Amino acid sequence: MSKEYKYTYRFSEQTVDTRYYKVESNTKLTQAEMQDLAWSVEQTEGETFTCNEGKATFEGTEYGDDAQYQMEEGEENLLDD
Repeated sequence: MSKEYKYTYRFSEQTVDTRYYKVESNTKLTQAEMQDLAWSVEQTEGETFTCNEGKATFEGTEYGDDAQYQMEEGEENLLDD
């Protein structure tokens, strides 16, 4: 049996993370081909993916530090700080 709670709070958090890829090829690629190649690599810093079209390297992620919060439910039931 699950416990019922009197108050429910929901909020969303948005940040902007930036992922860095390097794509190398011996032929010109379309933007879609370049992205497909980049997105084939595992998102672990330094990982590479190689195929006939070229090589993609995941160079890392810069995590956003300016989180924006928005209450979705229950704001009226929050206690004042």
